[in-house]
Amino acid sequence: MTHQLLLAGTLLLMIAAAPPLMAATGVIREVTLSSGGLAEVTLAGSVEGDATIAIDVRADQIDDILKSLVVRDPKGAVGAMRLDGEDQVEEILRTLPFTADDLSSTAQLAGKLQGVEVRIESGGRVLEGRVLGLSEREAGSETGTVRVLSVMTASGALDSVRVDDGLTVTIRDPAMVARIAEVVDVAGKARASGARRVEIALSGTGAREVRLTYVVAAPVWKTSYRVVDGGDGRANLQAWAIIENALGEDWKGVDVTLSSGAPVTLQQRLHRRYWHRRPEAPLPVENLGLPDLDAGPLAARAAAPPLPAPMERMDRSRRAVDARYEAAPAAVAAQPAEGDVAATFRLPHPVDLGVGRTLSVPILDTEIEASRIALWKPGQGLHPIAALMLRNGTGTTLPPGILTVYDRALGYVGDARLPATPAGEQRFAAFAADRKVGVRAETKPAEVLTRITVVDGAVRATARSREETVYTVKGAPDAPRTVVIEHPRRDGWTFSSPARDGETPTAYRLTLDVAAAGTAEARAVLERVQTDTYALAEADAGMLVSWSALADDPALAGGLKALSQARADSQAATREIAEIGERIATIAAEQERIRGNLGVVPKDSELARRYLAQMGAQEDELARLGTTQGEARERLRTREARVRALIAELSGREARP
Repeated sequence: MTHQLLLAGTLLLMIAAAPPLMAATGVIREVTLSSGGLAEVTLAGSVEGDATIAIDVRADQIDDILKSLVVRDPKGAVGAMRLDGEDQVEEILRTLPFTADDLSSTAQLAGKLQGVEVRIESGGRVLEGRVLGLSEREAGSETGTVRVLSVMTASGALDSVRVDDGLTVTIRDPAMVARIAEVVDVAGKARASGARRVEIALSGTGAREVRLTYVVAAPVWKTSYRVVDGGDGRANLQAWAIIENALGEDWKGVDVTLSSGAPVTLQQRLHRRYWHRRPEAPLPVENLGLPDLDAGPLAARAAAPPLPAPMERMDRSRRAVDARYEAAPAAVAAQPAEGDVAATFRLPHPVDLGVGRTLSVPILDTEIEASRIALWKPGQGLHPIAALMLRNGTGTTLPPGILTVYDRALGYVGDARLPATPAGEQRFAAFAADRKVGVRAETKPAEVLTRITVVDGAVRATARSREETVYTVKGAPDAPRTVVIEHPRRDGWTFSSPARDGETPTAYRLTLDVAAAGTAEARAVLERVQTDTYALAEADAGMLVSWSALADDPALAGGLKALSQARADSQAATREIAEIGERIATIAAEQERIRGNLGVVPKDSELARRYLAQMGAQEDELARLGTTQGEARERLRTREARVRALIAELSGREARP
């Protein structure tokens, strides 16, 4: 069915007299892309006097706009920012008798306007009055169920009209027409474009340019490097940035800056409504008195130090060499600058880039220190990895990125990953396996007891653990190599090696120069001194014997040996008592079996007499075992007393190396 909703003439006049919707003002002038996945966008627009700037932003950017918008007005002040709420349609409908779904049906909407004066035209009938409601009724087997609009006419008569195709309802209440138009306008704009109009009120004087800056989500910009190594300690390095325009608007003459670093990036649903549940508080009636005055901070805030001046643009100095592979120099590289937490690269020319397009542009073109090494780490196999040791002498932190390595004479030799490299520091970029070099490692652990102290019935044993690793390197048959070995670090251990040449958070680095077809060896030693405490009362005989053999003090060694023997005697007595107890339990179980058998055989039978004889012999053995067990327990008490006496005698003695 096709239905129409006609608005009253009063509302049409109101819409015609309203000012047109302000067009969005401001164009993108600057964009700073962050490695944290954000874009700092700056718009510029001209205003005069008091003005309102309007910008259209995507719905998914509203929260970021509310979080980060900054207005720069040289001759004015910022007032307020207004925009449609996320739930504006629902909020408007909250005071209306219909829902958003009712707007799709003329009859359904008209039926919800109870008490509103309307004019209804349907099926050739015209009916005027106040709406009573929409209902359904049966109209016979051929027609079925039909819908009927009921009204109360001006004379008080109740009448109804059947809803047919071509139904027209004219609302005569201007206020209701305005409310419906408001809902339709807000809902239509939100669904049609998915954008939000943000209006910023400014107060100022004269004509001027105003700039708006905000931070929104953007694709992470990437860095790719090309390094051409000449094998003489120097290499040509080019850094290219890959950027994408995903801001929803073409860039035309935009100044682009790239920022590296690791910023903290947060988001919050500032455009969503949150209702806080509040407990009900009783009305206070007591006199709370006069609040104290704020005395202010104890000290004034220190003045911030001045920011460093921007670094000068870095020019590349190329050597005049005749080589097969030589990258063409960048026409103009980016202008780098080093900050406290990030490096920035400002592209030298304004950028034109359409929505959804990608741009790759050189940001750095320079010569750096580079030396080839063979890098070996435990667990990677026999052969080390060929790598370039790059020292960043550019004065600016190099952002992380993938690096393609070229040999100036041979061409492509491999790919590597370059981590973020601060100015003045060096990083290894591993790019290929060096199968001409082999590294083997042999580790020999050892432990030496250096001190024993007995205090208050406890042994404090101090031992030095030592682990020596010997690295044997077999060099390449046709050329010398510089081999760097990373020996794993251990917390609490000290490290020493004649080949030590720096360290990382996870390893110590050993450097060896290996001649062609030669071999080299490096020794690495890890040591740790550790003191463990053991209760003498809980130490077994074997442990006491080992301590006595390691003690340098003869008296302490003899005391520990005597305690070891006393502990062994005590443990022997304990075992003897346990064995006797097990034999007694076995005899008791056998007697229970015999008693059970006696109950089922004739009392004067030969078998009964044999059972009784066995029980008599067992009783004699139980008596002997009881005597032996008592003697063993007495020996155990004597030997435990001996152990306690020796422990008391040893307390306070100590041995030193």
